[in-house]
Amino acid sequence: MRKKLTLGLFAAALIVGGVGTANAAPLGCETSGWVCLYRDDDYKGGQVSLTNSTTAISHLSSYGFNDNADSFYSSYGNDSAWWTDANYTGRRVCMHSHTSNRSFSFADSDEASSARKLDSPTSC
Repeated sequence: MRKKLTLGLFAAALIVGGVGTANAAPLGCETSGWVCLYRDDDYKGGQVSLTNSTTAISHLSSYGFNDNADSFYSSYGNDSAWWTDANYTGRRVCMHSHTSNRSFSFADSDEASSARKLDSPTSC
């Protein structure tokens, strides 16, 4: 009886939410060390990424992404940040290492104009 109950609970977990999906990276940002800004809430609507080779973007407008971010995901070991203006000026908003935000606040929605990976996990 105990074996049946355990298998039943495991099957229920698979149906309800999947095993191991709670911490899974969103589509397009699965590579370790990346920081991704998404156009819409819940990591949807297209993205721009700070990768292992592109560690800073001084003008998100160059990617057609100026004032468009509404969520982010970071698998980077250090902090990152985005700014409200190009060239890392204006108000700075931190994206701490290994964190995410599936929906920016009203004040932050569609405000990002530049973004950069920072040098340490305590830069912000």
